[in-house]
Amino acid sequence: MKIKILYIIILFSPLLTFAQNMSEIIEGSVTFKSSKNIYVKFQNTESINIGDTLFMSAGGKNLAALIVKQKSSTSCVTENISGLSINNGDKIIFINKIKEGKTDVNEDKQIGIPGPAVSHDIPDNDTLKTKTRKEIISGRLSLSTNADIFTDNSDNHQRLRTGLSFNVQNINHSPFSTQVYLTYRHRYGIDQQQTDFYNDFKVFSLAFQYAPGEKFNIWLGRKMNQSVANIGAIDGLQGEYSFNKYGVGIFAGTRPDFTDFSFNSKLPQFGAYVVRNDKLRNGIASTTLAFAEQQNNFKTDRRFLYFQHNNSLVKNLNVFLSTEFDLYEKIDSQPSNKFSLTSLYFSARYRVLKNLSFSASYDNRRNVIYYESYQTFIDQLLAQETRQGFRLQANYSPVRNISVNASAFVRYQGDNPKPTTNYVGNLSFNKIPLHNVSLSLSGNILESVYFKGTIIGGRISDNFMKGKLNLELNYRNVNYSFFNTESNLKQHIAGANLSFNIFRKTSLMLSYEGTFDKTNSDYHRYYVTINQRFKN
Repeated sequence: MKIKILYIIILFSPLLTFAQNMSEIIEGSVTFKSSKNIYVKFQNTESINIGDTLFMSAGGKNLAALIVKQKSSTSCVTENISGLSINNGDKIIFINKIKEGKTDVNEDKQIGIPGPAVSHDIPDNDTLKTKTRKEIISGRLSLSTNADIFTDNSDNHQRLRTGLSFNVQNINHSPFSTQVYLTYRHRYGIDQQQTDFYNDFKVFSLAFQYAPGEKFNIWLGRKMNQSVANIGAIDGLQGEYSFNKYGVGIFAGTRPDFTDFSFNSKLPQFGAYVVRNDKLRNGIASTTLAFAEQQNNFKTDRRFLYFQHNNSLVKNLNVFLSTEFDLYEKIDSQPSNKFSLTSLYFSARYRVLKNLSFSASYDNRRNVIYYESYQTFIDQLLAQETRQGFRLQANYSPVRNISVNASAFVRYQGDNPKPTTNYVGNLSFNKIPLHNVSLSLSGNILESVYFKGTIIGGRISDNFMKGKLNLELNYRNVNYSFFNTESNLKQHIAGANLSFNIFRKTSLMLSYEGTFDKTNSDYHRYYVTINQRFKN
């Protein structure tokens, strides 16, 4: 008898495992980022609990990215537990493991009736894909105006600006998506005879995606590729295929005109890249290697390699490295293949304690030269030496709601032995007792070969009407001394900002800033912006 029972258990164990491993994928998207938390919106958070892990798809893998700290009926407050760069609009998923038929059996037991044998229809792959593809709509329309007003009426001008971002993921639950970001701005009070429509109207993104599955996607239109973001916007075709830990992508098309960002068919570009994502016990690592050729009238303008690496394999430590190598040079009309370092950037952030962290970065850059587009002043670009800078930063929170930030930045340029230095300190008080007031004090000391100076300031803000209304007052004192002249620059800058959430997705922002200078003309600036968000 025991042998028969053991045989039955072995026979049906795969079915039991299958039932236990059934999972429901709940999709959401990032709606807001603060310095500490990331907010993710879902249609419903009933299946999500505090402490659960949320995932982000990268390189064909679902990587653990966020941990839930708080939640409401439709949103989760999370903390980034990975080294992934997570931005507004990114898709986040929660994998809810469920047992098929669990509810039916329990209901039968409650009324004392044995559970019947239930036949479950297993949907095919196409049906599963259609059900898991949820249409996600997000966007924002902004209208704003601002002006500079001088007391002597010398350079008064006003600017109008409108911006539209609109994204639809899985249009009507299909594998098609779209991404749009447009702006239009026009200045009044300044002669603009040398400008045309495309100096005011900018298309930063206008593209359509086809993604029949998780492993393959293709984009058509203008879009910046996050895997090779240093290349900038690409007009044309982009495709990526993921397998195991790797993602392989190609792109071909043109780059926007370098004068007004309009479409320019005379600037072709093409390239390819490979991405590897690793998830280990202590963290994740992502590595990208890309090749690109950019042309002007089908003549090589620039040819280069790009390498990027980001990892958090050591607990509490995040490391980032990026570098570019130029492969082409054309001097005195003589082209040659030359391997040279164009840029190198390295940064590291280490959290010593929960309330103490340090970060450091090194930046080494040379001028990027397009040998056909910039041929009229190539000699000038070549003559400018490499710029390199170091930055150190520390963040410390001695007690709750109080934080201290200090940073130092040193930059060398050319053969000048005297570097440009910048030392910054900030002291912030969040939610001061008695009335949730926030106060921030800052100091900045700058010195270069031309001048030295200080900037001392502070800002105070408070919320009213249950957080719908926010008021901020700020002040800065600027004091510069120039080495090649006896005149100094002393300014008092004061301002006020008011933001009001008129409706749930509609907000109004009013801002004023005045600069008062005894030796020069005083001037005033104001900003008025209204934002309307869209979301299904």
